[in-house]
Amino acid sequence: MTALPADLPAGFSLQHSSELTELNACLLQLRHERTGARFVHIACNDSNNLFAVAFRTPPEDSTGVAHILEHTVLCGSQRFPVRDPFFTMLKRSLNSFMNAFTASDWTCYPFSSQNRKDFDNLLNVYLDAAFFPLLRPLDFAQEGHRLEFSESDNPASPLCFKGVVYNEMKGAMADPASLLARRTTRHLYPDSCYRHNSGGEPSAIPDLTHQQLKDFHTRCYHPSNACFFTYGTFPLADHLRQIDAQVLCHFERNAADFSVAPQPPLSAPLRVRETYPLDTGDDPAGKSLIHLAWLACPIDDSYERLLLTLLGQLLLGNPAAPLYKALLDTGLGSHLTPGSGYHDDYRTTCFAVGLQGSEPQHQQAIEDCVLNCLAQLAHEGFSTERIEAAIHRLELANREVSGDGYPYPISLLMRLLGPWLHCDDPLSPLQFDSQLKRLRHELAEGDVFGARIRRWLLDNPHRLTLCLAPDTALQNQQNQLEQARLAELAARLDSSGRQQLIDQARQLQQQQEQQEDVSCLPDLELSDIAAEEPRTEGQPVQNSAVALTCFEQPTNGLSYVSLYFNAAALDAELRPYVPLFCSLLTQVGAAGQSYITLAERMEAVTGGIRCSAEILDDIANLDRFDSWIRLRGKALDRNIVPLCQLLGDLATSADFSDLKRLATVIGQIKSSWENAIPGAGHSFAARAAAAGLTPAGWQREHWSGLHQLRFVRLLAARKPDDLTDLADKLGRMARGLLQRGTLKAALCCGADRMAAGRQALADLFQTLPAGPVTPQTPAPFSSHTVPLAFATSVPVAYVTRNFRTVPFCHPDAAALKVLAALLRAGFLHREIREKGGAYGGMASSNSEAGLFALLSYRDPHIQRTLQVYDDAIAWACQGRFGEQDIKEAILSVFSAHDRPQSPAGRAATEFACQLQGLSWAQRQLFRDQLRQVDRNALQQAAQRYLANGSSAIGILAGEQQLQQVLPQLTELQLERL
Repeated sequence: MTALPADLPAGFSLQHSSELTELNACLLQLRHERTGARFVHIACNDSNNLFAVAFRTPPEDSTGVAHILEHTVLCGSQRFPVRDPFFTMLKRSLNSFMNAFTASDWTCYPFSSQNRKDFDNLLNVYLDAAFFPLLRPLDFAQEGHRLEFSESDNPASPLCFKGVVYNEMKGAMADPASLLARRTTRHLYPDSCYRHNSGGEPSAIPDLTHQQLKDFHTRCYHPSNACFFTYGTFPLADHLRQIDAQVLCHFERNAADFSVAPQPPLSAPLRVRETYPLDTGDDPAGKSLIHLAWLACPIDDSYERLLLTLLGQLLLGNPAAPLYKALLDTGLGSHLTPGSGYHDDYRTTCFAVGLQGSEPQHQQAIEDCVLNCLAQLAHEGFSTERIEAAIHRLELANREVSGDGYPYPISLLMRLLGPWLHCDDPLSPLQFDSQLKRLRHELAEGDVFGARIRRWLLDNPHRLTLCLAPDTALQNQQNQLEQARLAELAARLDSSGRQQLIDQARQLQQQQEQQEDVSCLPDLELSDIAAEEPRTEGQPVQNSAVALTCFEQPTNGLSYVSLYFNAAALDAELRPYVPLFCSLLTQVGAAGQSYITLAERMEAVTGGIRCSAEILDDIANLDRFDSWIRLRGKALDRNIVPLCQLLGDLATSADFSDLKRLATVIGQIKSSWENAIPGAGHSFAARAAAAGLTPAGWQREHWSGLHQLRFVRLLAARKPDDLTDLADKLGRMARGLLQRGTLKAALCCGADRMAAGRQALADLFQTLPAGPVTPQTPAPFSSHTVPLAFATSVPVAYVTRNFRTVPFCHPDAAALKVLAALLRAGFLHREIREKGGAYGGMASSNSEAGLFALLSYRDPHIQRTLQVYDDAIAWACQGRFGEQDIKEAILSVFSAHDRPQSPAGRAATEFACQLQGLSWAQRQLFRDQLRQVDRNALQQAAQRYLANGSSAIGILAGEQQLQQVLPQLTELQLERL
C-alpha cells in the first residue's frame, strides 16, 4: 500500500481518506482550494499508473460539439503547437493506454503507463491539450466537418460534407444498436441534455460553427468543472505539483453552474416509433427492435443504485432469469435488445429491456409480456437462492482484477465517474461490502425487490415503449435531404465563396502534408524499453491424469480453470459446427438437468463458464496450425469444487435434445453476429480476405467470419423440428471432442488455494472418458486471392488488403511487426484519416499467423484507399522515412507488446504459448530482434512481402458505395450479406 502523502502541496486540501479493503487500495479525495478542482487518487501496488481528467460537457443540441471538441483539443496546444500531438505521442510512448471518451454528459481524457518518464511526458501533453488547445479552424474542418468540392480544386464538381467525426457518426447512426440507445435517451429524457446526441447527428453536425466550438471549450474545460483522477504507485504529491504548475495556477474559480438537472417525471407512458436505414436489397422481416425503458432513481442514491443493479441481474442476468426467459419464450424476437438492464451513468438512472429480431406488430404483445411478468414477480418475489446468486455474481465482479481489454484502473474510473461528477461521490461505487450489509439487514426484515419492481417499473408512469423498425427507403431519403441541402448551399455560393472553399481545401492539404518539427514534444529512447521479456511461471503437475499446469497469481480470491481439448480428431463433416457447438454447450442442459437449472447453478457458484474455438498457429510453418476447444470458468476460491463439477457435467453429459432451446440460442447467436458487423467491419473484411492466404486464415474465416454468419443464418431459418440432425451432430461432437486423452489443463489462483484447486481438478479429470484419439488428415488448402466485396447496410466502407508473410520464428517477422507500426503512423493515418476523412487508417502484422493487413475504418472512400495502400507500400520500399520514424515505430510495438494483463490473463497467455511450443527464449529472441530492426530490414520486408508478395483485398460497404466503384474494380467479386 502506498503511504498517505505527508507533503501535500500548498493550495490542496485532503477531504477524505478511505481504505478500499476489497481492492487492497486506499482512496483519497482532495480539492484545489482556489479553483475548486476535484481530485481522486487510488493508491495501490499496481505498476500500471493511470491519469485522467474529466469534464461535465452536457450538450445543448445534437451538433456533436463535445465529441468534435474531444477530437480537436488533441490537434495542438500552446506548449506543443504541432498538428497532431496525440497521435505523435502514440508513436513515441510506452503507454499501456491512451484515448479520449465522449459520453452523454461528460468528456474524459485518460492514459496509463508503467514507465515514470513516459507517464510524466504524457501528463505534460494531456494537460496542455485539455486546458490550452489551439483549436485552429483547419483542425476543426478536418476533425469535425467542412464543405468541400468532391474534387477539391474543381468548383464544377459536386459539393460534399467531409470530416472525421461526420463520417464516424454516419456509421454509428446506421448501426441499429447504437441508434437504439440514442433514440431511447431522446424520448426518455425529453427535458434533459440526454435528449441530444452528444456524438452528433450527421444531419446536425454541419450546423456547428468554429466559434461555438471555442465557446464550449471556454465554458466547460475549466478547473472548476474538472475532476482529476490518478491511480497506482507514483507519488500523488508529484502529480499535484505538476498539475498546479502547468494548469491550476493560471485559473481562478469559475462560478458557472455545470450541473445536469434531474429529468422531471412524465405523467403517462410514451409510445414512439423510429426507423433505421436498411439497404434496399435486404429483407426487413424480423429486423425490428421493441424496447421498453423507465426512468429510475437519481444517481446520488447509492443504495438504490445497488438494489436496481441487483434487480437487473435477477430479472435478466442469465437465460434462467424470469424476465429474460419470459421474453424469449414468446418467440416474438430472437434476443434481448442491446442495452437491456440497469444503467446508472445518467444523472437520473434508467432501466430498459426488450426484444430484437422482431416485428412492429408485436409491440403490444412484448409490452404485455414484460408488464405481466413484472406483476407476477412483484407478487411472488424471488427465492433466497436467486437473490444470493445475484449477490454472489456482483461480489465476484467487484472483486475480480480485470484488465485484459481496458486497463483495470479504467474499469474503476468508469464505475465511479458518474456519481463523482454529478454528486461528488466517488466512494460508494467502490464500497460493495458496506452496502451489502445494509441489504442483508433489510432482506432479513422482508421483501426488498418486489417493492422496487412496483416503484420503479410497474407503478412508474415515466415509461417509454420504442419500436425501432428498418426502412429500406430511409437511406435514399437521407441522401436526398443531404443533396438538397448541398444544392441550396451551392446556390448561395458566389465566385468568392467557391474560391474560399478551394483555398480552405488547399490549406488543409498543405497542413496535412507539411513536414513538421515535433522536437517540442517529449520523447523516449529505445533504452527506456525493458530489456527482458516478462516471465509468467507455470508449474507442471506430476502424476496427474491430465497434463496440468498451475499458475500462482494474485487473483484477489478468484480461481480460474481452462480446459483445452484438441480438435484434430474431429471429422471434416463436423468441423463447420465447432463455433456453434461452443456457443451452445454452456446454454443447454446437462447431467439430467434442464438449461434453466444449469444456468441457476452457474449463477450461484461461478463468474461464468465459456466455451470457444481456438486456433493456435504453428510458429515455424504457415501451412500448419492446431485447433482447440477451450472450456473455461472462474469462481471465488470457495467455489472451486462446484465450478469443476459444473465443467465436468458439461463435458460429459451435455444434452442437445431440446430442439426449441437450440432454435432460441441460434437466433440469439445470429443477432449477436449481425450486431457486431457495424462496429467491426474492418475485422470481418480482413478475415474474409485472409481466408485465401493461409490454412489457418481459412479456418478463422469459417469459424469466426462472414462465412460462419451465413452458416448460422441458414440454421436460424429452420423450424425447431428441423434441427434433429443438428442435435445429433452436436452430441457426436461432444462425445468425440471432450475426452481426457485430448485434454491439457491450466489452473490459476493464489498460492494458498492451489492445493484445493488441484484436488478439484483431479476429481474432474476422473469423470472424463479416456477415449481413443485419432487425428484426421486436414483437407488440402488451395490459395485464392480474388478481391472480395460484401454489401450490407452501412453508409461508410471498411477497406482491407492482406498479405501472406512469414511465421513467428522467421528472422523477418520482427521487421514486419515494426513495418506495420511505421506504415500506420507514418503514412496511413495522414492519408486515410486526415486527408480521406475516415475514422481510422491502420496496419497490423500478426507475427504468429503470418499475416499483414492494411485497413480503414468507417471510410467514405474505396478506390482512393486502395490506391493509398499502393502508395504506402512504395513509400516503405523507397525508405522515405527517417531514423526517428523507425525509433517511434519500435516504441509503438513495445507499447502494445508490454501492455499489462490481469493475473488470469498472464496465466492464460503463457499457457497458450506452451501449447504452441513458443518458449520464453524464443519470445526473448523476438524481443531482441525488434529492438534491432533498421532501415534496410524494413525496406527489404516491404519489398519482399508487400510489393512482391501474395495479397488479397476484402471490402465491406453499402450497396450504393460499392456500385460506384465496380466499373473501376473489374475483378471485384461482389456478394450480399
